Amino acid sequence: MRLFFLAVLVFSTAPVLRAEPSISGGAVTVPRSVVARGGGLSSGGGLILDSVVGENSVSTASGAGFTMAPGLMSLIAQPGSVTSITAVSKDTGTLTLSWVSPGLDGFVGSVAAGFYRIDSSSDPLHVFDPTVFITEFATVTAPGATQFYALTGLLPNTTYYSRVYLVDARKVASETSSPSAESSLARVPAAPAFTGVFATSVTISWTLPAGGAEGFRLDASTTNFLGGALVSSRTPSGTVVTLTVAGLQSNATYFFNLGSLNWQDDVNFNTVLTTRTVPGGVPPILNLAVAGDALNRRVTLTWTNPAFADPGGVTILVSSNPISGALADGTPYPLGTVFADGSVVKSSAAASSYVEASLTLDVTGYFSLYSRDTSNTYSVAVSTFLVLDLPPMAPAGLGGALSSGATAFLLNWAGVVSNLDGSGFPQPSSPAAWELDRYDVYRATGIVSANWVWIGSATADTGSYAADVPVPGGVFYYRVVARDAFPGGLSDSVMAIDTLGNLWAVHPDQITRLKIPASMAGIVLAGGNSTGKPLLVRASDRPQDLAGRVVKSALFSPVISPTNQPAVLPTAGAGYAVALHYETAAGLVVPGSLGVATANTPENLSAYYVDGPKAAQIFGRVDAAAQEVTVQTGLIGNYQVRTVLRNQAFNFDVSGVSNRALTPNGDGLNDTVVFTFDNPKDSAFSGRLYDVGGRYVSDMTPGPVAGSSLMWDGKAGGRVVPHGVYIYQIHAEGKTFGGTLVVIR
Repeated sequence: MRLFFLAVLVFSTAPVLRAEPSISGGAVTVPRSVVARGGGLSSGGGLILDSVVGENSVSTASGAGFTMAPGLMSLIAQPGSVTSITAVSKDTGTLTLSWVSPGLDGFVGSVAAGFYRIDSSSDPLHVFDPTVFITEFATVTAPGATQFYALTGLLPNTTYYSRVYLVDARKVASETSSPSAESSLARVPAAPAFTGVFATSVTISWTLPAGGAEGFRLDASTTNFLGGALVSSRTPSGTVVTLTVAGLQSNATYFFNLGSLNWQDDVNFNTVLTTRTVPGGVPPILNLAVAGDALNRRVTLTWTNPAFADPGGVTILVSSNPISGALADGTPYPLGTVFADGSVVKSSAAASSYVEASLTLDVTGYFSLYSRDTSNTYSVAVSTFLVLDLPPMAPAGLGGALSSGATAFLLNWAGVVSNLDGSGFPQPSSPAAWELDRYDVYRATGIVSANWVWIGSATADTGSYAADVPVPGGVFYYRVVARDAFPGGLSDSVMAIDTLGNLWAVHPDQITRLKIPASMAGIVLAGGNSTGKPLLVRASDRPQDLAGRVVKSALFSPVISPTNQPAVLPTAGAGYAVALHYETAAGLVVPGSLGVATANTPENLSAYYVDGPKAAQIFGRVDAAAQEVTVQTGLIGNYQVRTVLRNQAFNFDVSGVSNRALTPNGDGLNDTVVFTFDNPKDSAFSGRLYDVGGRYVSDMTPGPVAGSSLMWDGKAGGRVVPHGVYIYQIHAEGKTFGGTLVVIR
């Protein structure tokens, strides 16, 4: 409650006099002695307190040349605040609010010729103020009386925030109001219908109502909801459009109420539906779902077990042929039982899931599930089927050449005879359509975020295609995808080739990529590598590596066709180009726990080559505008981008030495040593080897990472050096870095 003292002081002299009242026990007392600062009232001057509304007596006051005459003064009380607002009824477009009237002065006093102001909004950030309202209406009420008001024209399933202010006849409003947050009802579910009626359960489906709902509730009653037991079920969210009520009596008439819920759990029921449950018997399983894992040749079945007396489990039959038989009541069927149609009993457990791991690619698997009780009485079968399919392996040995007039690009590849995982087709020379149906050819004008356009197809028995070059002399990119006839089938990760002869393996982000230059592209051909088989390089993501300092991880995997076995490509030189794309958000590199700012990426990001548990820092060039780190390298494998603190000058330490012991015997193990360093300014560098006496032995040669590495093969003048300790020195930017290593023979 606030009290306002309002009076008009009329003086005969200029100085202003302010008398501060004190309030005690409902009366206002003006101090007996008041001094006017900076002047005084003249003799005979008058002091008048003019009443406005509501009066209290004032005793005479005089002193310092003025007199306050006895009389009455005004006391204005602010109306009380509404302390609680509730919704006494709701509909999809209406909320009826109720509150208890406060008093004129906050506690007592009836309101005569007063008003109520109501403000309401569906915006949770709406700013409330007694001077802002959507409606105002007159009222005469006593404190404690119940008040009502209906908000109409509302949206369904929507929360409205409301406040109510009391205003007296002078338009003085209460200071505040208790807040109210009430949701209108969601519209009733649309088109409800029975989709399953069983002995002990009923399933009803519907379509979502306009405006949505937070959930749905289904009630069942044998007495049309006039007393008796109530069986109820509800959805976990407002997106589910089917619901089952279980635990019902068999052969009984049930009434069903289906309603939608708002967030306050208020229900808006639909028209009552009725049906009769199935007489007796064992109810079948519910909600059967099937999921295939072709790579591991597995099928997973999941379902919901019905509620009924004495459940004994679920008997599962599996076959590669349609299942036509039925189970005989009272007969137990052990695991492995084979029926005349070829189906086999694979499980009889009391479970709600089953995994079948004996299926064959591109062969239909049939499944029938029977619920049973402890007396081996069986339900009707619930059946499904699934075909496991893998896409064909991507074409390996991809190559191409421009025609004499540069108007066509002649693509060629090794014919595909196996699935993605390397498992061979039963008849490689004439694969079935669901194994290999055709080759689709695509073209793009760029390799980064490419828009691949289908330009034609080649038959499954060919390995070449003449693709148009839209602009002779222009650079275009082509890829060949092996397709089977399986509906909605996927494809293997494929390589691309451009009209310059460069090969590309592109990561799923469509930006990270590996380039094999035209001068080295022959390594994917059967005659261009040590395996004697055509090769391809897959690019894949490794999200499991993204933790701590790792912000990108990409794997480039050379594999042999058709077996899908890993291949090792030559590491001599630094001809491969790797570009690793990283993401940013809100000015930071993501993911990453160190919060590297994008403005600092040249100093705080580095490429790494990862070989099992070992990770070698190979630095690379950081392009902050393109958000990528590029590396010229002789290695193909797992590359990562990590957050680091990089120097601004040439730097090398012992962590950049690949191995400290050389065994240059040609067995491919430790035949060379690689020295990797940070060279952000692209400075000139060189390296030499000396024996322990300081005598020159050999120069180092360029290493597998262009601009950032050197290597030595343990030879001098083409001959293997004697075993022993050798000193290495690397020179750059006027500094020398050194250490020792051992040659073992």
